[in-house]
Amino acid sequence: MAAAALSVFGTITFCAVIVAFLVLTVRPKPGTDPRTITEAAQKYARRIGMVALGTALWFPGVLQPALRETGGELWWDGHYAFSSALVQLGAPTVFALAVLAVGEITWPRPRGTVRTARLEHRGARALIPRYMTGIAGAFLAYNLLILATTLARDPGSASAQHLLTGWAPWLLVTVAAVAGVLKLISVRPAVPGTAPEADAALRLASAHRVMRTAAGILIMLAWSGGVFLSNYPNPPGLSAGGEALRYVSLWIVFAGILALLVRAPRVPLPEPSTTDAKVSAPSRLAVKSMATSLRLSIAGPVAAAAAGTGILALTWGHRMAAPLALAAAAVLFTVLCLGTEIIHARRIRQHTPGNEQPGPDAQNFLRPPRWLGWIGTAAAALSLAVLLGTAMLGPSVDRAAWQYARDIASRPDPSGGLGAVQEASPVIAPEPFFDWRFALTIALLVLLLPLLTDLVSRKVLFRPALPADRDVDLRLRRVALFRLTRASTATCLAAAGLVFWDLSSDNRWARTYNGDIDLQPPLTWLTPLVQQTNAVSSLLLLAAIVVAWRQFGPSHFPDDPRYTEQADLPPAQRA
Repeated sequence: MAAAALSVFGTITFCAVIVAFLVLTVRPKPGTDPRTITEAAQKYARRIGMVALGTALWFPGVLQPALRETGGELWWDGHYAFSSALVQLGAPTVFALAVLAVGEITWPRPRGTVRTARLEHRGARALIPRYMTGIAGAFLAYNLLILATTLARDPGSASAQHLLTGWAPWLLVTVAAVAGVLKLISVRPAVPGTAPEADAALRLASAHRVMRTAAGILIMLAWSGGVFLSNYPNPPGLSAGGEALRYVSLWIVFAGILALLVRAPRVPLPEPSTTDAKVSAPSRLAVKSMATSLRLSIAGPVAAAAAGTGILALTWGHRMAAPLALAAAAVLFTVLCLGTEIIHARRIRQHTPGNEQPGPDAQNFLRPPRWLGWIGTAAAALSLAVLLGTAMLGPSVDRAAWQYARDIASRPDPSGGLGAVQEASPVIAPEPFFDWRFALTIALLVLLLPLLTDLVSRKVLFRPALPADRDVDLRLRRVALFRLTRASTATCLAAAGLVFWDLSSDNRWARTYNGDIDLQPPLTWLTPLVQQTNAVSSLLLLAAIVVAWRQFGPSHFPDDPRYTEQADLPPAQRA
């Protein structure tokens, strides 16, 4: 129990420090211009929402070691314990809602003497976003249907009582807490220096993120309800309605997770003091270049996904299938980006012999944000560190796994009668803790893909410029650089997720609903850590999908300065 508690506490503390750093670095600071203040407030609200939603989806996995100590997975094989419900359902719900409440309570407030105030009545009802409220309402109705069908079938059974005491209260907690947080949003003071329209949009965006977190919690409860229905005792068995809910539960949960990817409403920003002159129509060469880039944005991910799917089908069942598929998709997409840049350069050289390069201001505009590159670097370093650790611990873990397999094989067969000759069962060879081919594939991918991305990025920066379409040329270069960086970062995140997924899928003692392999000291500390790898893998793979999902931005077309942050505006439009 001490190892599990220490592992959980260490993981939560480490992540809390990172989250606090990410959130506090974007708090609006007094004394800056209104546009900067509004941008900082938007980033602050965005990160609060991301942390709350991530907590709802990730926290159950972090608590896996403690869950095993409290009795195991909820509902599996009919198991129920209130402590399991408290750890698996209660803790993520309370922590995610607490993050939202703390984010609203610590919202930047006016300081010093306030000479003006906007007297305006704001109700929580006016802040409710239609789309995300519809998603949350749909899952609330689905969860209530699970509860209603169970109680209608056999209200006095132990299963129904377990559902009422360990699952249903968190529905009420979620609804009540969301109503309270929406009230906090409606009464919080406006950020000093923001316009009334921006303040109203900030509140709507915050309400959208609150409802998205609520929908994430309800999706988690729907998943637990689906597991409950799948493990319902027979007899008496489920009713016809319960059977229907059980069959659709998995698809509804996956569809709900995809529905959460809708972004919050945009916040209008103050107009920059400098605006572009009258924009002329792009030349024919610029239109051709833009069409080529658009085709890559649409057809490139499709071709990469097809290549990855083909490799996955050919190597299905092998431990290296997923890394090889990921490598094939990433390399093909990067090569397609390189081919597009070669086409751009050749087409421009045919029309103009010059080789004009963007100036320093333009290069700052073209450069992707540093955090995007640092995330990819951190994911690659994490993959290599975990692979190195598994290589060092592999022999000790494999010895324990083999001993466990021999013990299982030497046990007598209970089906044999008295006097029957007991023959030893064959020893089932366990999967090795460290697979050098898997590790080599991941290591080559996270080391060589960033180098290839850097080479193609240099090709983008130093290719000839469009002679009479400077704005179009800058946008196309920026789109190409962001596309390459996002592809590389998403691949490194996915590679790290596959490393953790490999640990959780090929080690039975890493799961909370299967038997243990008794590891001898000093490896007893390893089990709680590996039990968290499934959650870490899911979080990293989800982050990779989110990064790759925004492959189509920034836009190929001129951005509206009213909704574009200062760093995303071209040099001619900046203040």
